[in-house]
Amino acid sequence: MKNINNQKTKITIITGFLGSGKTTFLSKYIKYLQKSNENPGIIVNEYGNLDIDSYAISNDIEVVSILNGCVCCDMQLDLIKQLKHFLSKSAMRHIIIEATGLAHPIEIIAACQDSEIIEQVDQPTVIGLVDRPRFLNRFQYTNHTIQLMEEQLSVCHDIVMNKMDLIDNHAHDIDEAIHKINPTASKYFTTYADMDMNQISSVANGNQMKINSHVHHHGINRIHYHFSGPINRQLFYQFILRLPDNVLRLKGYVKFKDVPEDIYEFQYVFGLPDYQTIDKEVSLTIVIIGEQLDVNKLRNQLDMLQFT
Repeated sequence: MKNINNQKTKITIITGFLGSGKTTFLSKYIKYLQKSNENPGIIVNEYGNLDIDSYAISNDIEVVSILNGCVCCDMQLDLIKQLKHFLSKSAMRHIIIEATGLAHPIEIIAACQDSEIIEQVDQPTVIGLVDRPRFLNRFQYTNHTIQLMEEQLSVCHDIVMNKMDLIDNHAHDIDEAIHKINPTASKYFTTYADMDMNQISSVANGNQMKINSHVHHHGINRIHYHFSGPINRQLFYQFILRLPDNVLRLKGYVKFKDVPEDIYEFQYVFGLPDYQTIDKEVSLTIVIIGEQLDVNKLRNQLDMLQFT
């Protein structure tokens, strides 16, 4: 596997905790790269066997998904395999990895520097997304989760401070805390990840990655649930509004009995639900991710939605 003229392939890793806006940023970043005549390939990792994020990516971009695991640990060999697949294509000059919100970038960086491919790729550039309201309230989570959120940012070359529209007070405290975590990264302040992509570093700026231990997502588990048909809209809304604080993310597809032909893509992050109709045929499945979830209780509630 050799690329034309021995030109090395760029790798960009997009990291950030659950719901920080990684996919929104990625979709805009791809458009920028296409206008710059780059031909990126995308690797999307989901901690669960339901892939929603790749649907938000342009149809003329090759996207591969690594599902039901985390590329920072048990799926690392799959990541290297997909990197080798993209590197075998002479026209592909840029590979973007969108990591699950529970991944530690250090292990992904290590995979990108694997001995089988290191001669073909540049040092990865790491872009981190920050959900400012969630970061402000990070101390409601376990120490393991707080450490993961902070260490994701500590290895970034660029940090996108997202969701500026959702917070006014304590903004200075957040910015100061992130500066202490990573004083050398370039920082950008955005709403809906809207920014001038020309500012993003084209190469790594030499950040030293001083991580002494790998923090995995201890205590974080997930539920994968399939609906066999349309459900009651109001009961589903009530279920969403009553989700406990330890639920970090809900993503998936549902149909409602009042409009059984429509499919809704539904997301719930940081207590805020968001949904839209889509025109794709997909499985009516949702994934719930959280800290120390009461799996049996949540599954029983979903069963009630299913059979009511």
